[in-house]
Amino acid sequence: MNYTMNQEMEIDEYKKKAEQGNADAQCSLGDCYRLGDGVEQDYSTAFKWYRLSAEQGNSDAQYYLGLSYGEGAGIEQNLELAVDWFCKSAEQGNADAQWALGDCYRAGQGVEQDYSAAFKWYQLSAEQGNSDAQFCLGVIYQNGIGIDRSLELAVDWYRKSAEQGNADAQCCLGACYCLGDGVEQDDFMAFRWYQLSAEQGNSIAQCLLGDYYCSGQCVDQDYSEAFKWYQLSAEQDYSDAQLRLGVLYAEGLGVEQNLELAADWYRKSAEQGHEEAQCSLGDCYRLGDGVEQDYSAAFKWYQLSAEQGDPEAQFNLGSMCEKGLGVERNLELAIDWYRKSAEQDFEEAVEALKKIDE
Repeated sequence: MNYTMNQEMEIDEYKKKAEQGNADAQCSLGDCYRLGDGVEQDYSTAFKWYRLSAEQGNSDAQYYLGLSYGEGAGIEQNLELAVDWFCKSAEQGNADAQWALGDCYRAGQGVEQDYSAAFKWYQLSAEQGNSDAQFCLGVIYQNGIGIDRSLELAVDWYRKSAEQGNADAQCCLGACYCLGDGVEQDDFMAFRWYQLSAEQGNSIAQCLLGDYYCSGQCVDQDYSEAFKWYQLSAEQDYSDAQLRLGVLYAEGLGVEQNLELAADWYRKSAEQGHEEAQCSLGDCYRLGDGVEQDYSAAFKWYQLSAEQGDPEAQFNLGSMCEKGLGVERNLELAIDWYRKSAEQDFEEAVEALKKIDE
């Protein structure tokens, strides 16, 4: 790896000062080794310099030492020591450490779970402008975690974070506008925030943006654009997008029809437990669309979907039980599944029950 002369001179200067005990230089040298900036990346050496600096009270080094322990970077992972160093740094007012400590209390990692403590540290960090902490405060207010629920305050904190470019907050703010949660419902504002988030790679926002293009809401209907956003999201393993991508391939919308690829994407989503995708994959096996016809496999995927409450899968499972496809014929079981589906007002199941009663 090639480094510039200026980088090498800068590293040499850091080393001289660090070896003389300068805490700031020790921390900066740790940064260089952690990032591979001017030197070959080396987490163990980064840890060494962070520790020397942290022991002198440098709050940035204390934070990065906590990260090292938390991630097991350059040292064996130790969540309790991560919390200890985050705490030392946070108590000096380090906003990043305050946010990290809030995360530890929220998740109960390295410390007993304590939502009140999480809120305290998130708030201290958020008030210093940390966008991650602002986003976390929004989540806490939206869900009423350890405090009274307030959608208005959730929107306020999401907005502060989103305006700093936090993609997760932008997505959540878009959802608030979409649903009218804590703010007047506004699909155009929802679209705007989803777009900003999607362009930064947020998989949920990418999928939701695809929905707008697919439906033609707020924008001209454009299946090719919908396909683009669904694909970006699906490739990040977001199951909703994988299902939608399968639908576009199956119907030839925005892309050339390809039943094999439709089945592939349904499978990726179904294997993550998505009930609609499980039902769609069951359809593929029942009809032989994109896969070899296999009633047993169809029954398997319908059952997984039906057990999660999908009414179409419940109807299809009832139909297979009634006809003895992929399973031994069982009219009593068929009626049970038809009834579950009919209770969700699935019309075909209602009709199936009527025919049986005739």
